[in-house]
Amino acid sequence: ESDYCAPEFTQEQVIEIEGGRHPVVERQVEHFIANDARLSPARRMLIVTGPNMGGKSTYMRQVALIALLAHTGSFVPAKSARVGPLDQVYTRVGASDDLAGGRSTFMVEMTEAAAILHAATERSLVLMDEIGRGTSTFDGLSIAWAVAEYLASNPRSRPKTLFATHYHELTDLADLVPGVVNAHVSAREWKDEIVFLRKIVAGRSDRSYGIQVARLAGLPGSVVARAREI
Repeated sequence: ESDYCAPEFTQEQVIEIEGGRHPVVERQVEHFIANDARLSPARRMLIVTGPNMGGKSTYMRQVALIALLAHTGSFVPAKSARVGPLDQVYTRVGASDDLAGGRSTFMVEMTEAAAILHAATERSLVLMDEIGRGTSTFDGLSIAWAVAEYLASNPRSRPKTLFATHYHELTDLADLVPGVVNAHVSAREWKDEIVFLRKIVAGRSDRSYGIQVARLAGLPGSVVARAREI
């Protein structure tokens, strides 16, 4: 009924998904765009760039959900899936604070990131979604770069990692650190409109289309125009 497949298991440290889908989101949209994913010892980290609202978070979560469903013995929402053994799935996603505990959104983010860096192993799957947002641009970029570099190169761990970011500078890591690969969510501009294609393709993105998304959200036209000016 749902066009799921039986996953194939292997002792190799890989996650190979063809035509993967998000099991919840695909039920809520008319045309869900399926995407492939491939993580292996030679492709330990995928740095995912692209526009806000483009589908980065959906893509990352569907990879984790497919791996998790496979480990529970379930069929999975994909054309095919080949999955190696995982010990944990770690996520640093979303924004939340702990006011009663005296922890800001950024502190919660850093605490969760610290826990992942200390605990993840080469058999782990890590999802890092927009780390470094809650501080100054240079601090945030520096932290995001150092975290990505550590996950990709620390010989003790080097987990399979999906790393979504709007810091396009991080895409340079693919040229500097073995096992780091760039991917981006494709989008097109047409008559001053942004069209989300929802497809994950190889290579880096150089834009986040934030002003277009702000306009879609309903910011006053004068504010959007001034943002373009600035």
